[in-house]
Amino acid sequence: MQQATSAQLRIGIVGAGTAGLATAIAFARSGHHVQVFEKHPSLATLGAGLLIQPQGVRALSELGVRDEFNAASVPIDRLLGKNQRGWRLVDVAYPEHHARAVSRSALAHLLLRAALAAGVEVRFNTPIEQVETDGKLGCIRSASERMPFDLVVIADGASSVLPAQVGLAVPSSLYKWGALWAMVDVDHWPHARVLQQRFRTTRQMFGLMPTERRGDKLRLSLFWSLPCAAYPAWKASSLDAWKAQLLDLWPESAPAVEQIHAHDQLTFATYHHAWPRRLANPPICIVGDAAHAMSPQLGLGATLAVQDALLLAQHVNARGVAAGTLSFAKKRLPAVRAYQALSRTLTPCFQADGGGLWRDLLFAAGLHIPGVPWLMHRSIAEPQPRARLAVEEPDCA
Repeated sequence: MQQATSAQLRIGIVGAGTAGLATAIAFARSGHHVQVFEKHPSLATLGAGLLIQPQGVRALSELGVRDEFNAASVPIDRLLGKNQRGWRLVDVAYPEHHARAVSRSALAHLLLRAALAAGVEVRFNTPIEQVETDGKLGCIRSASERMPFDLVVIADGASSVLPAQVGLAVPSSLYKWGALWAMVDVDHWPHARVLQQRFRTTRQMFGLMPTERRGDKLRLSLFWSLPCAAYPAWKASSLDAWKAQLLDLWPESAPAVEQIHAHDQLTFATYHHAWPRRLANPPICIVGDAAHAMSPQLGLGATLAVQDALLLAQHVNARGVAAGTLSFAKKRLPAVRAYQALSRTLTPCFQADGGGLWRDLLFAAGLHIPGVPWLMHRSIAEPQPRARLAVEEPDCA
């Protein structure tokens, strides 16, 4: 990682999720003094598993956690989605650099260990009420303290209210659809390196993602798409009837579905879509879902968060806080907006109230058109960089 070219900076980060901890590691390993403030009393790890795209795997390696991450995760060589007729609708292969799947808890804890080892101070149970500027400094306010920093990074997730306080408001909306998640352990699963999904119209989406090895067993992340408004009714419904629905859509999933015995085994997760106008107002910037939350359909949230962290540290190390945060924003904003536009386009194809026949015909036919499978892969997996490029001079005019 590029070393700091200026004096040691005092950096305050709000949020100890993937984005916050990755940013803390990136700056601490460059010699800066970093404090992280987290409102929860311990790491909050809602959800089952995360897919880290190849570019995210490379970014984690650059953060210095490659071995720990590889030990905690499993390789994913293919994303495969079929409809109830068996038609392939999504088929993304990773022929050279595979993705990896990891439990949210495992990723959070390995990042926390790396942050602490790098000298980061992590303060749990410290809700932040306000961020503000004071001349060239950014200030973080809790209920009892006002703390000045050379750089403040907002990384407290999609529901953050802090960006609006410093002119970085991120318009966001809650998706109509969420997902039920669970972790299940199976003795044998024939698709140990494949994230599999099954679709019936645009109303039903069922997936199983290998997530980690636990002794002789493989832990799978199970997810089922569900409208947010339908969650109370699902909790009151027959679990056996719901399991029968899953097995009817995908009989082969029985080893996983049979591990579900109670509604409480599943967690319901909701999602936001945010559309950032700016990512920086020096000396304050935003990263991760606080900046660019989106549907999990592309499997990019954690990947983008880790990339944010590395790129921000590189630009600030090379240019200082003011110019560095602006050049980071200039380079990063077009990229995340492109992914968000793709997410907003694709999500209604898999989570909506329509019949979905048009989707099935279009996607199934597309896979037989030369170049389309490559475009599917390229839409989520960035190519391997040939060499590290120097940070470009910012155009701040």
